[in-house]
Amino acid sequence: MTPRKLGQRLLASTVLSLACVPLAADPGSTPNGPWLTPNQHVSLEAFSSNAELKRRLEQTEKTSKGLVELEEIGLSGGGNPIWLAKVGDSANPAVLIFTQQHGDEPHGTESALELIKLLATGSGRAILDELFVLVIPRVNPDGAEIPTRGNADFTAPQRNTGQCPAAGGSNANGKGIFSTRFRDTPDYSYDINRYHWPDWEQSWQFLCNVDAMGDPIYPVNPVPEAVAVLDTYARFLPIWAVDVHNQGFNVVDPDQCAADQACRPGQYVTGSILWPTNGDVAVGAVNLSKQMTLVMKKRSLEIGNVELTRYNGGDFPGIARNAYGLLGGGSVLFEVVGQIEGSGFINNGQKAIGKLRSGVTKILLALLEATADGSLYAEDPDDADTLILDNDVFLANPRLTEE
Repeated sequence: MTPRKLGQRLLASTVLSLACVPLAADPGSTPNGPWLTPNQHVSLEAFSSNAELKRRLEQTEKTSKGLVELEEIGLSGGGNPIWLAKVGDSANPAVLIFTQQHGDEPHGTESALELIKLLATGSGRAILDELFVLVIPRVNPDGAEIPTRGNADFTAPQRNTGQCPAAGGSNANGKGIFSTRFRDTPDYSYDINRYHWPDWEQSWQFLCNVDAMGDPIYPVNPVPEAVAVLDTYARFLPIWAVDVHNQGFNVVDPDQCAADQACRPGQYVTGSILWPTNGDVAVGAVNLSKQMTLVMKKRSLEIGNVELTRYNGGDFPGIARNAYGLLGGGSVLFEVVGQIEGSGFINNGQKAIGKLRSGVTKILLALLEATADGSLYAEDPDDADTLILDNDVFLANPRLTEE
């Protein structure tokens, strides 16, 4: 999986000694920034609208002296453009970062915009000498404007995720439909991050949904946002892909964090990471993905207010983390705390947004640097199983129990 320009440049291992891992003197289980009360209004001004996103991307392109080129890679179901920022020399091996598949998960978009700007201003010269950096800062422009988890195609059928016999399952009633309910309405829209099937005719949605004549109800992928990402991947064949999302709030479990482990008991978890877990992903792709997560985890330990744990994800082949691993590249899910719509999650307020954005940007930058200088490939993939642990516990909003 080593890119052609880096194959002879593997550096000595940069594995951090756990004995040198800095522990926070006062980790604090309360997130930075105020918790919200149940009925408190959350301003979304810190997050870019679609118009603002376009303006910021165009401004960066204009001032980048040719380092950044914008491209419209598709239209959402609602007709909004999906933007790709191409940074650097297309002759270099490509890497891909994409964010906000779920419209109510906006933090990654702000980090992506910050990252593009950093690379364009010369800070990433060593990276761009070796890599062609592709960034899709917002996969779901329709959902971002509402905001809602799914896209804005409310003709989607009600969620029915069972696997039917035609797809190798045993649930006769399964339809393989991944949709998400819009708040407390009867309407459903498509969950984009379940429609990244490399071969659509092998998808559950294709095989499990047929009409009275036996013809597929969905002969083509009905989710244009996922198709835009798939097409971009097929075009550039990146070394790896990172998919940025948002999650709920947890702390590192003091009872599950031994003194010799790379974790900080009681620390507020700012995100989680995971490699492909589908059994058909090639070993090489899994190992590269684990190497990626190790670089990300180790960088997090150098940042006082950032803590990454292992995400608890499944093996569904249509989810981006597994789908792009199935295509042979490295593939990592990067979840960050904070969500807007409120379907089971509580946004932790305006003051935390900047710190979260900065932390995500630093970790993505570290991954780019390690890929560019070759140190990524010196990581031992087996270390991921011992250093990146599922050892967090849910953190309830204390404001909900006040009074």
